[in-house]
Amino acid sequence: MLLITLCSLIAVFILAFAGLRLIAPAIIRTRHKIKAPGIDRMEMVEIGGIKQALYIRGQNADNPIILWVHGGPGNSMMPLLHLYQYAWENDFTVVNWDQRNVGKTYFANDPAAVLQTMRAERVLEDVHEVTAYLQQQFNKKKIILAGHSWGAVLGTMAVQTYPEDYSAYIGISQVVKMADNERVGYEKTLEVAKAAGNQKDIKALEAVAPYPPSDYGPNYMADLMTVRTYQSKYGLSVNMGLGDVIRILATPYYSFNELKNSFLFNQLHVFHDQGDVMPFLMEKADIRNYGADYQVPVYYIMGANDYNSPYLLAKSFFDEIAAPDKQIFSIPDADHMPFLSNKAEFDRILLEEIAPKLANRS
Repeated sequence: MLLITLCSLIAVFILAFAGLRLIAPAIIRTRHKIKAPGIDRMEMVEIGGIKQALYIRGQNADNPIILWVHGGPGNSMMPLLHLYQYAWENDFTVVNWDQRNVGKTYFANDPAAVLQTMRAERVLEDVHEVTAYLQQQFNKKKIILAGHSWGAVLGTMAVQTYPEDYSAYIGISQVVKMADNERVGYEKTLEVAKAAGNQKDIKALEAVAPYPPSDYGPNYMADLMTVRTYQSKYGLSVNMGLGDVIRILATPYYSFNELKNSFLFNQLHVFHDQGDVMPFLMEKADIRNYGADYQVPVYYIMGANDYNSPYLLAKSFFDEIAAPDKQIFSIPDADHMPFLSNKAEFDRILLEEIAPKLANRS
């Protein structure tokens, strides 16, 4: 009877998973189908000498374009976009891009060969080439760049290096200097663990001290994963439960094989595929090096509970910025992915506070 019960449970799980992957994506696609004059286009484009994946969606191709520069490094937003993006598509054409050695781009090339090219300077040039492609395809002089986490570092580098290409910059979970983020986030996590009196957690966190390490050595990623684990436990990072994972598995935009290789399910492997980009982010990245004078409007959207990208660090730099327009938003009850953890307030800020200012800037 025990064997029969076990086999039955396995069979139910397999059937449920098959249904989730076969039925749910079709339902989502049908429910959110875009009709003319809109655009719904998944394509591979030659960028930086390799094929790179772009997914372009919007209800009107004449709307302003947002280029979404994802974080990680290696954390594509493409498999999650059905959880947050559709509300934006009346106002914007949104372009999701799988960066070098990420997601669909990873599978379109030889990953080992691309790994040899993984440098921050090369990915910055990729942003420039993707931007030029979108300008040409949609006959736009300028586009909006939205960067999340690592993408907010890369996005800042892009708008400060090529300001003539952009009508505005939106920094989501903005990183200023990653080493400072890690230090402040670690101290807050240890403080919360001590306040809770969880000796096991305190011991595990103290074991990685001093954190972050002074250089990107062999134990850096293991220590980082330890800190992220406890940040998630105490609501200071990305907080995803089983329901969230199930909803991600229902994505119509990634195959199961692509999902298995994604940041969501295989972080250490994805970090390895980012080559020199990871050490650059953890050791060297500091957007102050690109100055505080911006030629484009700057908007920061931060999660109040986010200690991957602490609000006060971003606010300190934001106060130094000189720009044609600027505004910073702190979303309550939101973590490192505020567009998921407090979607309603994020959408309100983007569509009611920011969008009206950008309507005539493309």
